[in-house]
Amino acid sequence: MQTEILTNEQYRDFSKNLIKAVEGRCRIVPINSLKKTGYTLNQPIYISIETDEDTVIASLDDIEAFAYADTEFEAINGLCDEIVTLYEELRENRNDLGILPEKWLGYLDSVITIHEKS
Repeated sequence: MQTEILTNEQYRDFSKNLIKAVEGRCRIVPINSLKKTGYTLNQPIYISIETDEDTVIASLDDIEAFAYADTEFEAINGLCDEIVTLYEELRENRNDLGILPEKWLGYLDSVITIHEKS
């Protein structure tokens, strides 16, 4: 009785094709700026870019932030806006956060420096 569905060669070919298909739709890229005056990243952050038919989704899984757009450029800009907005909201409510939002704030505090206006 045969227990294997694919031969070793078929498995290798299938694996290569699957990886190529996933890489074509989803990739991880670093960003070095939030593109907003007064906010500086202390280090690059790694975001996911996923293409789903005509929509590009940019996301930062560490804080469950994402943005949808027609182009990669617009999706990244939208994500940067979302990160800054979330960071501002978390900072304003620092004393009333649950466990998960508190972790998000800790992460954002570690990667973002705010330059106060003088």
